[in-house]
Amino acid sequence: MARFVKDGAFGYKAVPGGHSDPECTHVILTKKEYDQIYREKAVAESEASRAKYEAERAINDARRGAQYTAQQAAAEAQKKVEAMEADLAAERAESAHQRALNANLLRISRERANADRKLKPKKEHTGYVVVVSEETDHQYKDGNRHVKRVLLWKTVIQSPYVVDFPEEQVREQILEELLRKNEDGYRLIDRLGINGIYNKGYGSMIEDKRWCAEPDKYNIMLKPKFRVNFRSGYWEVICLHTKPLDVVPKDMRVCEK
Repeated sequence: MARFVKDGAFGYKAVPGGHSDPECTHVILTKKEYDQIYREKAVAESEASRAKYEAERAINDARRGAQYTAQQAAAEAQKKVEAMEADLAAERAESAHQRALNANLLRISRERANADRKLKPKKEHTGYVVVVSEETDHQYKDGNRHVKRVLLWKTVIQSPYVVDFPEEQVREQILEELLRKNEDGYRLIDRLGINGIYNKGYGSMIEDKRWCAEPDKYNIMLKPKFRVNFRSGYWEVICLHTKPLDVVPKDMRVCEK
């Protein structure tokens, strides 16, 4: 049994209060008690060491598992990306092929139309010619919804595309070619003296000061309309604009057949 003592001049002396006695300085154990405490300490240390080892192994296993999962996920993601890139590349190649075929078809059609209309040079001519340009009485509503009238100019431009072309293709193609800028920054409509385009009606244009504070200074074309001229056999664009055309270049006039 453990003895609670204090260290004195003549050796150890038991204290009456035991473990809680303030004068207690030492605890004397029997060998059996010491051996038991030592064994319990060794067992506790061993269990602590084993618990630490198992915890570290579990952490390492979790890390390896997470790393493997991440690697697998990254590999799967990379496969998907590569598959998408391959599909996109194939789609781009097909689109480029279709565009090339379409461009070639349009080029052939334009050259044939130019030859039919005696437009020269056949291969370089844009294929666009002015059929007629005349004043027209145009009715519109002002900002107060009052009906008003104004003299505008109506110009009919013949395209190089025959009536067999579908509307959805012709509309986009014609607008793109009329408004596309060349290497000098000029559009095809600029050659006619039209230097602006507004994609709404005349009433909206004169009220839209944010778009142009002084629209009367420019020859502005409103949103164009399209028609199929079965007599001539070509698609035409009808343009309303605010001022007369400049002198139409000779290469953009209808030739006698």
